Amino acid sequence: MILNYREYALFNYKQYKESENDKYILGHVVIKKSDSEIGVIIQRHGNNEYRTDMFGNCCESEIRLATNEEIKTFRKELINKQHY
Repeated sequence: MILNYREYALFNYKQYKESENDKYILGHVVIKKSDSEIGVIIQRHGNNEYRTDMFGNCCESEIRLATNEEIKTFRKELINKQHY
């Protein structure tokens, strides 16, 4: 699921330029592997490091894309948001 990341960012974060090496893009809904917390990617630092709206900075190895079922379970308010 991809959402409008600007709806979840408190600031206008400086973004690292696009890179085909980064696994995730702005607005991807991800889950933190260690505790099933759901976050929206709101900043790209480059080198597969990101900031989410719910659990701050993380790297690719700490997260993965959240499934619709996980989003429904852990952060259901995102399901009704407009995709783009």
